[in-house]
Amino acid sequence: MDDAKIAEMDRKIEALREMVQEVIDSAGDIEAVRRNAKRILASVKMLELNICDIAPRT
Repeated sequence: MDDAKIAEMDRKIEALREMVQEVIDSAGDIEAVRRNAKRILASVKMLELNICDIAPRT
């Protein structure tokens, strides 16, 4: 996979993290939403680690 596609995926994963964090911040006292969004964040972290493994070293 070329570096441009990896960089694009990296940007999209970062956008996912930001969106999920916004959901957590706006969930207020809706515990189910907060809990499920935190689970999504754990999956996003795994994606970040995956990208880190294949990203070119700079």
